[in-house]
Amino acid sequence: MELKAELEKLHNEAFEQSDDQKLQLLLDEMVRQIGSIDPYLRDELIYPAFVKLITNEKLTAPQCKHLMEVCADQLFYKIGEDQSDSVFTRSFSALVVAVLISYDSTAAILSEEDFKQAFLKSHTYLRNEKDTRGFVEEKGWAHSIAHGADLLGACVSHPMFESEDIGEVLITLQACLFKKATFIDDEDERLALVIESLIVKYMDDKTIRNWLSKVVASLDSVFEREGFSNQYFRTKFNVLNFLKTLYFRLDVQGGTALSKDYIAENLHRFHQQVYG
Repeated sequence: MELKAELEKLHNEAFEQSDDQKLQLLLDEMVRQIGSIDPYLRDELIYPAFVKLITNEKLTAPQCKHLMEVCADQLFYKIGEDQSDSVFTRSFSALVVAVLISYDSTAAILSEEDFKQAFLKSHTYLRNEKDTRGFVEEKGWAHSIAHGADLLGACVSHPMFESEDIGEVLITLQACLFKKATFIDDEDERLALVIESLIVKYMDDKTIRNWLSKVVASLDSVFEREGFSNQYFRTKFNVLNFLKTLYFRLDVQGGTALSKDYIAENLHRFHQQVYG
């Protein structure tokens, strides 16, 4: 199968599900090449084809469940590697699982156990991802943290997400902020959107404020340990960008004055720490 030609046809024409075997072969090949280092094939053909097939209900329930299982397992493909091409497989598998989770919010294909396993793998993946690159020259977007955040947000918005799991989400978000990385490709926006999804359904102002105090305390601990080191400044960059983004997202939500005041107070404090 010449995958590019098949997907260009799918992209440009209405898909006719006339041959179940051909469709399955296409799906299998898309999964096999989901982490292709060809950005055109990966970003502009394979991923949009998954979205089209899923959201236009061209896949059966068993096909969706199997795709979910395979892609969720691929979140851990060579996990722990850094600066290698394996990140593309993990990151784009996360996007496909996110699409399936969002689709299932209305389609109700997944069992409770299916959803729980997907959520477990989602936050476990984000905590363990070491390759935090955004855009990779000549290979396109890796964006593992952003895509992982999209997946986590899809889980939070799903009807089977339970409030007792909020803690796992918050631990995961904090772990992302304190990775040894400098986020320069809108990762802060994608992480903040997860908090926004939690606010819509579960979190009140006091809960947000309490979590923010843990994030700030962790940044203070880095300073106490590292002083004005490169690592401290890079971590501070991530955390403060996230806080600034969240401040304005909270403004959209309303009813979060306590958290907004706390953010503003600490942004000022960290500014004073460096600039007096």
